Formats: sequence, structure tokens, C-alpha cells
Amino acid sequence: MNPLVRTLALAGLVALLGAGAARAQEAAGSGDGGDADSDAGASSGGDDSGASALVSPTSNALVAIRRSEPRSQVALSVGASVNGQANRGGLQRGALELEGSWAPARTWELFTTLNAMAFRSLIVNGQGQDQVRVGSMTVGATWVPFSLSGGRFDGGFFLRFLLPTSNELSGVHAWGFQPGLTFRGMATRWLAWFGGFSYRVSQSWGSIETPLAVRSASATQTGVSAMLGVTFVPAPWLRLVAQCSGNAPFSRGNDTLSPGLSVRFVDGPFVAEIGAVLPLGGVTRSFSSVAKVSWRLGG
Repeated sequence: MNPLVRTLALAGLVALLGAGAARAQEAAGSGDGGDADSDAGASSGGDDSGASALVSPTSNALVAIRRSEPRSQVALSVGASVNGQANRGGLQRGALELEGSWAPARTWELFTTLNAMAFRSLIVNGQGQDQVRVGSMTVGATWVPFSLSGGRFDGGFFLRFLLPTSNELSGVHAWGFQPGLTFRGMATRWLAWFGGFSYRVSQSWGSIETPLAVRSASATQTGVSAMLGVTFVPAPWLRLVAQCSGNAPFSRGNDTLSPGLSVRFVDGPFVAEIGAVLPLGGVTRSFSSVAKVSWRLGG
């Protein structure tokens, strides 16, 4: 399939999700799912219900900052990353991610994410190669022992493990872990902030066959990531999120700074979100988009 056709198809899916979420215009505010937390309370009053920053499933599995509000929920994300130089050896990637979390108490949760389908398109010397495989899977836990009344501040810790189950690159596997800090707070009833910091280590092994030779994929990668953003609540059914995340590898890879914007529609326990992230840094131009729906369980 032509890369332009694939991109247009994804854009159509994003528009469809946004249209379906329009029914939230009559609803009261509630929460959302994903990683990296924040949300202001509904204009009708009540506690901060929580939400998440924009995280594309095409990002590194050990980069996202976990949200600071334990909750039980399920979520589905569709993301795409397009390289601006794809006609000269660029790489495009899309992913369908499933996410679930279980919070037996208000202060901690267990969570898992799975790239159920990971699509890659690689063009080398004018020759294209497409593949669809099972992508990365992570499991982890979040503990939030610090919480002030009225949602003024929540803070805690998370630990995520990358399992060596991915088949995205044939013959290559990786494992790793990511400890981190996560926090959020409310400035006013219509404005909240969120952020976090993490460190990561991953180890890969195996080999990759290229048109020229077989190359070793064995490597250790380390780095840090950070996130800071704000959430505006102009109406009980609407969230506007502006954020900036940073990624600084200590070994291998490129340092990046990634501003992002998203629009979130809320209808009780149901949330739909569309957004985009523009990574700055690295050797090629790229653009990531994401559409996400989630359902919060247990009220």
C-alpha cells in the first residue's frame, strides 16, 4: 500500500474518533487513560478526576512517564510516526496498542501495555519492504503515597519492565526496565499541571538481515526522559493538553525535545483523544500522531 494512502487512512480514523466523541458535549467531566498524568476538576465542582498526557504507541516503550493517578481502566490507541525523508531510506511505523490497569487501592495500581500490531515500512535504495508483527509489551506498577486535599498535588513512583516478547524485528529481542517519578497538581478549577522524570536501561540481542549484510543488534541502551505539561478545562466535556517531553540517551540514539498538543473529549467513564507530537532533534524530520479511546472501570 502506498505510504500516502496509509497516512490518509489513519487521518480518517482519527477524524472518526473525534466525531464519535462529540456526544460528550452534554456530559460531566471525568478521567482518561494512558501515561503521564493531569486533569482539572469539572466546572460543576468536585475532585480532580485525572487524565493523561499524549503518548504515541510508536514511541520507545521505556520513555513514557506513567500517570500519577492509580485507576482501573482499559484503553486502545492507534499511532503513526512518519519520517519526512522516507523516500531516501526513511522509516515509517504504526502501532495498535492495548492498555489495561487495575487499582486495588487508591494509592497503587498494576498496569500492562501491548503493541498488538506494529507496522513498519522501510525504503532502501528505492526498494520498499513492509511488515506487520507483534510489538513491545510492558508490565509495571505505580505507587502514589503523596496526595494533598483538593487535588492540589499528587506524587509517587512507578516501575516499568519491557518483556523480551516482541517479534517486531525478526531475530531480535530486548528487555529492560524504567524506574521513575510522577506528579501532578491543580492551579485552579480550570487549569492543572503534570510532569515526571525517569531513567531507563534496555538490552537487545540478535541480528538483522539487510540487503548488504547481516548486522548484530546486540547492544545496551541507557537514558533519561522527562515530561512537563498543562491541561486546560474550558468545559466539563473538553480537555486541551499542551506538553513537552525530553529524551536524552546516555548510550546510542539521539537526544530529542518533543512538544505536543491534544484534544480530549470526556463523557462519564469514556474518553476519546486525538493529538500530535513533533520530535525536534535527531538526523531526520518526523511527525507522530495518535488517536485513543479509554474506558474507566469501577466508576
